[in-house]
Amino acid sequence: MKETLTNVVGALVVLLLFVPAPLAVVGTPAAYATGSPQVVAAEPAVEVPEESEDDEEDPWTARFLAPAVVVLGALTVGASLAYYVVRVRGRYRVVH
Repeated sequence: MKETLTNVVGALVVLLLFVPAPLAVVGTPAAYATGSPQVVAAEPAVEVPEESEDDEEDPWTARFLAPAVVVLGALTVGASLAYYVVRVRGRYRVVH
């Protein structure tokens, strides 16, 4: 019974976190609290010219970090295979 009561109270707390508070309680400005529509003068859109992309060199991370990760990965796989061959496979023999 105690566990059920704890679960119900926890569910109510979580539910209260997701229920939005009314706008009047939060203290919204009067312009939003009233239902009067506001008229805004429409202005034409301004066209922004596109920036040309310059051909830049790859950043140092792409030039050095990516190959380093590939080399370290290959070394890790190679070291794992060597460890398997030397330590694990050499330990057990099949008897015919």
